[in-house]
Amino acid sequence: MPIQRPYRRTCRQLTDGSYANSGNGRYVRHPCYANSPEHYLRASLLLLKDVQELFDYVEPADANLPCYSYRIHELLLRICVEVEANCKAILTKNAYSRAGDWNMNDHRKIDASHLLSQYEVKYHFWQGAKATRIPFAGWAQMGSLPWYKAYNTTKHDRHNTFSQATFEHMTDAFAGLCALLAA
Repeated sequence: MPIQRPYRRTCRQLTDGSYANSGNGRYVRHPCYANSPEHYLRASLLLLKDVQELFDYVEPADANLPCYSYRIHELLLRICVEVEANCKAILTKNAYSRAGDWNMNDHRKIDASHLLSQYEVKYHFWQGAKATRIPFAGWAQMGSLPWYKAYNTTKHDRHNTFSQATFEHMTDAFAGLCALLAA
């Protein structure tokens, strides 16, 4: 999908490393950039607080990636709902439409403009080799996102698939939300 015009709800860091460039970054506050951007920011900050609280009980470490719990499941669901909300807002703001319910095949289209499959997110204070995540890497090969698949699976059949709501999937989903907000 070639991009022929500015893509709304997209923010790129400037060559000097800033987002402002002597005030030229004011477009982010312009009403055509996004409707109620503070609404999405508040939801994400609440999720950040809750993820940090979980880290008080489950150490961010490779050894804990397979663990699962109701609290981790709850966070996975809430984070993925927020990812979906942001993806839908980006697509809607850029005049995308399709009949029926949208899914990750629709949301994947924003990779062309936001380059999400290239984002790396690092968890500081992580113990082990998996501190850096590439949450949208599956999109680079038109594949699926394991954390999103776990969200959908456990949402629709928690009784049989609860063990898929892992710490790994939750932290990958949160890294995905962070990448999406940064893009």
